[in-house]
Amino acid sequence: MKIAINCAFYQPRSGGIAEYILNLVSNMALLDKEDEFILYVLKDMEEYAFQNFPRAFKIKTIPFRSSGLHRISRSLFEQGFWRKEEETERFDLFHSPFFHAPHFKRAKVLMTVHDLRFYRFPYTYSFPRYVYLKFAVKESCLRADHIVTISQFTKDELMCAYGLSDERITVVHEAINKERFSPLTGDAFVLPERFRFLKDSPYILSVGHLEPRKNYVRLIDAFDILKKKSGLADLKLLIVGKKGHHYDNIIKKVNENADVVYLDFVEHDFLRWLYGNASLFAFPSYYEGFGFPPLEAGCYGVVSAVSKISSMPEVCGDAVYYFDPYDVENMADVMMTALTDPVGRSEKKELMAKQIDGFSWEKNARQTIDLYKRVYGETA
Repeated sequence: MKIAINCAFYQPRSGGIAEYILNLVSNMALLDKEDEFILYVLKDMEEYAFQNFPRAFKIKTIPFRSSGLHRISRSLFEQGFWRKEEETERFDLFHSPFFHAPHFKRAKVLMTVHDLRFYRFPYTYSFPRYVYLKFAVKESCLRADHIVTISQFTKDELMCAYGLSDERITVVHEAINKERFSPLTGDAFVLPERFRFLKDSPYILSVGHLEPRKNYVRLIDAFDILKKKSGLADLKLLIVGKKGHHYDNIIKKVNENADVVYLDFVEHDFLRWLYGNASLFAFPSYYEGFGFPPLEAGCYGVVSAVSKISSMPEVCGDAVYYFDPYDVENMADVMMTALTDPVGRSEKKELMAKQIDGFSWEKNARQTIDLYKRVYGETA
């Protein structure tokens, strides 16, 4: 079987989708020695892909770049490119690792849907982008031969939104690359001079793009309450993540509180240091298709306090402390407990180690390969 995978979202700083693509194809290269793979990347991402993708897989470029104007052009004109590629490469199956896919004459289409944020929170998109997604995603979902969702939560969302049957959707959980999130050793990382104060300050860490669904404004309010109740004068709140959209209120809130530090996007080794030295990880998001960060924190033995809605109970099980993301008093109380409950913290650390082991990229890749065979009509 010849399999094409659209890796257009494999770019630096692309977050969860880029991690998904890299871990999926890397593990497929180890598991599948029979099928032929073509990985399609954007024109200006070719070198980046060659540095990181498996050498065994063929890499081809899509004639668009990653910049804003090219994203619009790609949305409007890439269909013609894919029709030509289908004729040239004669691939049997096309996998779109995100929620829209081109039309094909003969190739089967498998599509991964991570979440339906645009459907639940349309105001977080520009109007043209929302209109495009509203029609393109629904049309792609109804036309795809099969859909993968990264959580049962997202599967339920899809079935509700588009009336899709249970049989057309398979849940294949994402995972954590434990090698990528392994503890730093020795002098593997030198803390930048302007952040040396972190060595002497306990802090709560939160990671994720700055956007409304990440719920940072309430987290900062809860942190203020926690500080007043706890008497932990030196405690700080660190927020790591690039600016997404509608972030002005968050930045305003950060600037009003001297104990809240916004670090923007940080390089990976710095992120590893921040995880490894945190007193607590907080994840207040009220909408996640699959929330990676609490599992990432767990790789460093760091306890988490997280939102009790969307996919988080499915991902974290009993291995974290849960709060109501809309109740800042409850959020503050739960974080206080998570910081000061030694017996509970020890239990959560043990449970999280087991929880992480339940999510494997090898398992993800194996299940996805089996789906390829099933969708194409072979016996898995």
